[in-house]
Amino acid sequence: MFWLVSAFEDAYSSGDPGSLGDVVGASSSVDALRSVAPAAGVEELVDLARLLHESGSLDRLRGLAGGSGQEHALGWAGPVFAHHWADGDLVIGDTLLDVKTVIRTDDLERACRWLWQLLGYAWLDVHDRWRIRAVGLYLARHGLVPTWPADEFAARLLGGRSVNQLQARDEFLAIATHVLTADGSQLLA
Repeated sequence: MFWLVSAFEDAYSSGDPGSLGDVVGASSSVDALRSVAPAAGVEELVDLARLLHESGSLDRLRGLAGGSGQEHALGWAGPVFAHHWADGDLVIGDTLLDVKTVIRTDDLERACRWLWQLLGYAWLDVHDRWRIRAVGLYLARHGLVPTWPADEFAARLLGGRSVNQLQARDEFLAIATHVLTADGSQLLA
């Protein structure tokens, strides 16, 4: 079922139902939907769940949520910053996390896009709805959860302390607001 939910999310994000469009219909049974997931995909998810636990990442996430036991909710999946325009992966405690399932992390250009996207999402939380004070990545295939205080993260991405973060954020928000308004969206109140 997790594989199927992920496939639905991919179809929604891309606007292309792909092979799901052939399977999903008003008469689809739960068993028919479950049969869509390939065995290798299910096995991969089991391996990722095992690594989450064995690497200590699940304990780290629980710590970010403010607790160590299973009785504590970890946080929010899919925080929305602007409808149909900017959805994050997770907010746990006061930390915005982007989940990456890549095998290799040595593509500098791609990693830079991840980091800038994290900062953009944090800055789009203009009304402090999610109370983001830190940002990070969950590198699922590596069992790693690097995090940074949001202000320090912004300073590093912007090239150091001499940059006025508030001015940079305001400039970003002006451009982002213009673009998302043109796309028919708006920042959440």
